[in-house]
This record gives sequence, C-alpha cells and structure tokens, in this order.
Amino acid sequence: MTPADSLAAHAVPIGDRGFFILAVFIGLVTLCAAGFVLASLLLRGRNNRTARQWAALEARWDPVMLDVLAGAGDPAVLHAIVRSGEHTWFVEYLLRYGRRIRGPERALLSVLALPYLYAVSGDLGHSSVERRARAVQSVGDLGGGAYRAELLAALEDRAPLVVMIAAVALSRVYRPDDVRRVIGSVARLGLLTNRLLVSMLQRLGPESAWAFREVLADRSRPDKLRTVAAKVLAAFNDQDAGAIAVSAMADADDVDLRVAILDILQRIGSVEHLPIVRRLTDDPEAAVRGAAIRILSRAGEEEDLDLLVRALDDPVAWVAIHAAEGLRRSGRPELLARLAAAQQRRSSVIVSEMLLRDAGA
Repeated sequence: MTPADSLAAHAVPIGDRGFFILAVFIGLVTLCAAGFVLASLLLRGRNNRTARQWAALEARWDPVMLDVLAGAGDPAVLHAIVRSGEHTWFVEYLLRYGRRIRGPERALLSVLALPYLYAVSGDLGHSSVERRARAVQSVGDLGGGAYRAELLAALEDRAPLVVMIAAVALSRVYRPDDVRRVIGSVARLGLLTNRLLVSMLQRLGPESAWAFREVLADRSRPDKLRTVAAKVLAAFNDQDAGAIAVSAMADADDVDLRVAILDILQRIGSVEHLPIVRRLTDDPEAAVRGAAIRILSRAGEEEDLDLLVRALDDPVAWVAIHAAEGLRRSGRPELLARLAAAQQRRSSVIVSEMLLRDAGA
C-alpha cells in the first residue's frame, strides 16, 4: 500500500469531519460559558467580601465619627481605632462622608484625613488612569491645600479625566497665580461641552474675572476657550468686560463666540452697545440674530420697534418669537393688534398666538 493509499484510508469522511468541527465548537462555547460563570462567581464573591468589610469598618467607625462631627468627640479617638492596614479604606470612608456634609464639618474631614493621605498620594503617578484620578480626587477633596503642587502637576496629565478632577479641586483652594494654569488646562478638555466647562470654571469665583477677560481679549486663544471665558464673564455679571466684549466682537467669526459675547452685553451692556446689537440682527446665523433680537426686546429703544417688526418674519420661528415678546413689552397694544390683523403676513400668526396666550392668562 502506498503512502497516499494509507492516508486516504485514515481520512475522516466529509460528514464525520463536519460533526467533529461542530463538536469542537460546542465544546469551546461550553468552556467559555463555564469561564464566564466562574468569573462572575469570583467577582460576586469579591464584591460580597468587600461589602462585608465595609460594613464591619463602618460599624466600628460610625459611632465615633458622629461624635467627632458633632463636636462631642476628639479626632484622636477616631484616629486611634484606625488600624495600620486600613488607611486607604479610611480615606475612602472620609470621601464618602464628604459627599453628604458641608460647612465646618466638611473642613474637619481634612483634619481627619491628613495623616492618612500618604496611603493614596503614591497613586498620583500610577500607570492606571483610574488610580491617578482617584488619588487626585482624594488629595483634592481632603488635602485642604496641602497638595496644591501635586494638583498643579496633575493639570498636565495626559488623561482628560485627571485634568478635570484637578481643575475642579484647584477651583476650591487656589492662589491667584493658579488661575491661568487652571484655565489653560481646561483648553485641553475639548471633548467636554461648553456648559460643563463653564460650570467648572465658575467655581473660581468673580475675583478670577481678570483672567477670563485676558482670555477673551487674546485672539490667539482657541475660539472654544474664548467662548467659555465669555460665558463665565456673563455669569459673573462682570462690569469690566463690556469694552473687551465689544472689541472681541469686531473679528469674532465663531458663531458660539458671538452669541457668548452678546450674552455679556445683555447682562452688563449699556445704551452705547445697542448699535453693535442692531447690526447683528441681520447676521446670517440664526443663533446670533436671535441673541441680538432678545437684547433689543428687553433693552431696546423706540427706534428698535421697526427692527422687531421686521424680525417677526424671520425664517427661524424662535427668532420671531423673541421679537414678538419684545413688541409685547413695548406697551404698544395697537401695534400688536395691527400686526395680528395683517392676515397676509406670517408674523400675524405668531402675534395672534401671543395675544391669545396673554388673554388666557
């Protein structure tokens, strides 16, 4: 028998080969399923052990902690019952408390935490983003300013999450020369929405408005950052931002930036700014037109009524609605009645609906 005949004699028939492959596949799927079940059991077991450990720690620490927060106990008594292997757990325990309390008791947490923050500060340089972020949150929330240098260094972290947590922490305890660094670091968080960035930076408080005026005036800065700066200044009602806003509007090409500058003028603007606002009622962008009409509807003069009437026919309905609101505030009911009676105008529908709404109210 030749070698070829021997190989042919031992070859698996086509039908049997398909069954063999199917059996192997089923075996692999069964093995994977068993692995998932085992992994889930192990994870559940670990979570249960962690929950039991937390329950035991809280049962030991809570009574003393409540006395300390109430002023009836000495922090040294609480420190005395924290064992050597529990320092990281104790920092996490204080972080949990920090989410629930404010005022003087919140400051007391920093006093309680300082002897133990070394247990987590080593993770500030950890390769894991999650570990670095947790460490930054711990020293930021509980360090009381003692870890300012570490927080400033975290502003340069390659992970946006770490940068964001460090910026929020520094917004609570910072020095005037830190403001520029915090604002500059936020410029790297491009994936975050403007609303979230504004909310973060508002924490710096009105005394930091000078830095946001610098950003708005600096045309070399990204439009997104200048937009955020303008929104923060508007939220601060910064009276010194008017001239800078007017200058920035002269060459602002970004729609969001123009709208944010108009928001400043709406908050702190004066009659001298109305000519700029009037020009923007013809802007090609509806968001800009709407913001300009909104300002004129609230702070415009008699001569602006014609602009509001014209804006009633704006192709974007909410721009027309702002104009109708302004006409309603003008105290000219005869003008509204005449517009409502002009059946051939699209604007008559908007005005009629507003009059009916006012009548119903």
